[in-house]
Amino acid sequence: MTKKELINIAAEKSSLTHAESKVLLDSTINVIENHLSTKSSLTIPHFGTFDVRKSKEHRFFNIVKETIMMAPQKYSIFFHISSEYKDQLQKKYQS
Repeated sequence: MTKKELINIAAEKSSLTHAESKVLLDSTINVIENHLSTKSSLTIPHFGTFDVRKSKEHRFFNIVKETIMMAPQKYSIFFHISSEYKDQLQKKYQS
């Protein structure tokens, strides 16, 4: 699903116009991005949790240069689905 499709569906299911749905989605995404940039988790009840994790610095072999190099630590975002939502999905797709 693309962002445009999501905006269209939100506009159809709510009393908002297409433009208002776009502003609402953009605002929501900005809030989530700003919160995750502080390296703290974000929980949406009955949906799931977004976590920011830091990977360790590690060694790897560079085939082109034929040397061992160090990969720097980096931050990644992980999503954990809530158990309630997971159960709902299981029931929906098992039927």
